[in-house]
Amino acid sequence: MREQSTSLGHSRRDVLRLGAMSAVGLALRGTASAAPEAPAAPGGVSGPLKSAGSLTFGANDVLFVGDIAGAKIHAFALRDSDLTPQTGVELGNFHNFEGRDLVVGLDQKLAALFGTTYDKIVVNDMAVHQPTQQVFLSVERGRGVDAIPAIVKVNHGSLEVVDLESIPSSQVAIPDEPAPDAMLEFDPQPMYAITDVKYYNGELFVTGITNQRFASTLHRIPYPFNSSMETCTVEIWHPVHGEFETRAPIIRHLIRELDGKPYLFGVYGCTPLVRFPLSALKNGAHVRGDVIGEVGYGANPLDMFTFTSPADSKDYLVITIDTRSAAQIAVSELAFAPAEPAGGPIDFGPGGLGRTQRALPIKAEHMAILDPKWAVLVWRHPRTTYRLDLSTLALPYFFERKDGMSEMNWPNGPDPFHYREHRKEIDYVGRMWPA
Repeated sequence: MREQSTSLGHSRRDVLRLGAMSAVGLALRGTASAAPEAPAAPGGVSGPLKSAGSLTFGANDVLFVGDIAGAKIHAFALRDSDLTPQTGVELGNFHNFEGRDLVVGLDQKLAALFGTTYDKIVVNDMAVHQPTQQVFLSVERGRGVDAIPAIVKVNHGSLEVVDLESIPSSQVAIPDEPAPDAMLEFDPQPMYAITDVKYYNGELFVTGITNQRFASTLHRIPYPFNSSMETCTVEIWHPVHGEFETRAPIIRHLIRELDGKPYLFGVYGCTPLVRFPLSALKNGAHVRGDVIGEVGYGANPLDMFTFTSPADSKDYLVITIDTRSAAQIAVSELAFAPAEPAGGPIDFGPGGLGRTQRALPIKAEHMAILDPKWAVLVWRHPRTTYRLDLSTLALPYFFERKDGMSEMNWPNGPDPFHYREHRKEIDYVGRMWPA
């Protein structure tokens, strides 16, 4: 199961598609033996990757990459030379809710980097290396069988391709991936083989579907990789659908310790929020999660993360969603929220913690916490929706003041929030206001 490398060295995640990669191409890769392989990328761009999907960082600067086409999780042990502290990068005016564009026209600049057009670029995921505050992106150039995967990092506003071939790496195979020609009603099944990857306490937690009867699966994989892996299947009662679901996978998840116990919190399509004690996720088990919130039907999760609010010093969970505002829920409520009852009639909700969620004005394709005051997001600018940007957004209200219209925008208008007197207070990576 373990392989050690010999080298040293315009997605919106469409609905439930994750934007994980060119999924139709992934299915086609295995359906016809005569289909061409993806062309080799120059300069070690792809390294051992056949596709580039979910990203997460682990301990000791290890970057994990989900590779659906290769049915593997890759671990790249980044060296000091692979990372650049982003000291001095301007983040914005925190008091005035004014972020900054770190990369304007991200898709166009990626296209130029890879010698193609912006419509041939797919950004599948984003992760932040917290010690350096450097942003990493999983990207694919082209679509279908000819897609070339790559990892790109942002360095003081410039885009740099990571030379994966030169970085020490290891891989672990993900078993029982759906057959290349297996179909859902609308999509190929393999595109959901790896829906999310998270690192916690020396383990990777990988969600997705398999070719088994109970398809919704969770793998626990120790790192460094060895011959061990624990696999369990998971199910939920989905209140909006009025049924038990054993095949639809967890789309996004994170792990959080509450009251001294670790839990995995996951979000499914049509957005039920579900709680699993880590102690129940054992090898060979079939586990029913507790649905503790229904945050809105007809929507799909894009990202989930927790942050500490600089306004009240409390912790909150945020779920960004494809069709509407993001949902914010107090972390203190997650461990003790009662499970929604199973077996009832279809209920379009919201239910459970969904009733007390706070709507946040976030419309992002990818989003992550950058530091205690700022988030970073990949989004289509509201005034130029054709353009994909990488920008900062101030916590805890997550809105960009300069994109709105109000009486306060007039030079002699009212100023109830004292914006004018704080106009010169700019945050930089490594130097926050006040200095």
